[in-house]
Amino acid sequence: MTAAALARLLQLAIGRVDRASTRPERTIHLLLTIACAMCFIGHGAWGLITKARWLPLYGVFGVAPALAWKTMPLIGAVDITLGLAVLAAPGRALFGYMALWTLFTALLRPIAHLAWWEFFERGGNYGPPIALWALASSQKARWFDRVAPCPLSVDDLRRVAWILRVSIASLLLGHGAFALIQEKAALLAHWQSIGIRADRAFLHALGAAEIGAALAVLFRPSRAVLLGVGYWKIATELLYPVSGGLRDVWEWVERGGDYAAPFALLCVLALLEPGRLPWEK
Repeated sequence: MTAAALARLLQLAIGRVDRASTRPERTIHLLLTIACAMCFIGHGAWGLITKARWLPLYGVFGVAPALAWKTMPLIGAVDITLGLAVLAAPGRALFGYMALWTLFTALLRPIAHLAWWEFFERGGNYGPPIALWALASSQKARWFDRVAPCPLSVDDLRRVAWILRVSIASLLLGHGAFALIQEKAALLAHWQSIGIRADRAFLHALGAAEIGAALAVLFRPSRAVLLGVGYWKIATELLYPVSGGLRDVWEWVERGGDYAAPFALLCVLALLEPGRLPWEK
């Protein structure tokens, strides 16, 4: 990485999108593409490893556990292949498939009698491919052509901004409900693994804060809010491998959209609302 590229990355890391790139649309495209790749590679890795928590999802279709265990690696291999493909040859058909697959797998949770919060919490999985598919469609790209970043119209920016705002708010709402309403034991284990004496009151406070952040992203996104959300998710999802084992790093990888979407939205807002973001006053 060159010194100039590193400097641009650091500017993006602190939310100074105006200094990070002379073509923010390229940064938006890259961030959303990386989010899709991380989601599918992380999910695919769990397919290869095999995951007991997938069994109830197979049960929706009456698939016996013995067959489910055998097919998980196949699903994993396909997901990893598509995750790598979107980096090498992003296209409208691939974005569309990724959007449908992530929505489908998220909806399987409530269908399998898990809470609806499980669907909302996966907003970082389905938001980025939906946004990319919308952009590719507005460019009238053919289904199997490679889609490259190009200047975005105001309508494109508004559409992507709302897709990202809703998906980020959704993932925060779902995760906040895990803590505030469901009081998930796994969340307690995460915080206790780093020496925090987490209890119900602690979870309730975190859940309420995340739900508050969801409302802020939906109705009044700002640089501070979006940076806070991005780094909060990067840090807290790392508690999976910290509290579990090394292989749980794939949980962190799978949630790539949780980290990329807030930074992509910063880029969109920098193009869409000049004069409203802090660095342009």
